[in-house]
Formats: sequence, structure tokens, C-alpha cells
Amino acid sequence: MDEKGQVVQQLSRIPGVSEKAAEGMFLLGIRSIDDLKGKNGDDMYAALRDRKDFFAEPCMQKMLKIAIGMADKGYADKFK
Repeated sequence: MDEKGQVVQQLSRIPGVSEKAAEGMFLLGIRSIDDLKGKNGDDMYAALRDRKDFFAEPCMQKMLKIAIGMADKGYADKFK
């Protein structure tokens, strides 16, 4: 499996995060759950919406916030 596949697989293990949302995170440079710590979900969603090569669905904003919140609180560590 290539790097993108491995990263998407890891990130999509976080409850509430779809594979598509994990692909978006990868496009934004997220390579691990730890990379999510301290990020801003609204800013990440806006960056995805600005991309021409990716369609960010409205529900993805909530998924990003869930993933960041779980990473910040350490809850996502068990999904590494």
C-alpha cells in the first residue's frame, strides 16, 4: 500500500471520519493523527473547498472538527 493509502486508512479509523474526509486531510498535508493537533477545522474545510481537484461536501467540515477534537484530547491515539 502506498503512503496515501496508509494515511487514509489510519485517519478513517477515527469514528465519524469518512475515507473521503481522510483523503482531503491527506491533500492538506496531514500524514498522521498527531498532525491534526492544534489545527482549525474551519480553515481546513475552506482550504479543501478552494481546491479544484477535490469536492468537499458540507458534512466534511464536521468530520474535520471531530477528528481534530479527538486528536487534541488524545482520544484518537488508540486509532494509530
